[in-house]
Amino acid sequence: MFGPNGNLLTANGDGVNDDPTQPSEIVEFTRTGRFVRQFNVDAAEGGAFGIGIASVSNLVRFAFVNDNAVDLTVTDR
Repeated sequence: MFGPNGNLLTANGDGVNDDPTQPSEIVEFTRTGRFVRQFNVDAAEGGAFGIGIASVSNLVRFAFVNDNAVDLTVTDR
């Protein structure tokens, strides 16, 4: 999905072509394809599943699902 800044956010569970050092992460790219950052969701493959973004007052609410832990994390920025 695209964030408020226009960057692409993707949940990569690494079920195919896995990388043991980055098994399950949220990755951000600019619209031109430049890598911005990533963060790990779970130490096992398949954890990063879904993401969502919403504007709430003056904040941006970001949520992601860890499918391995059956967990939803919501943060405000």
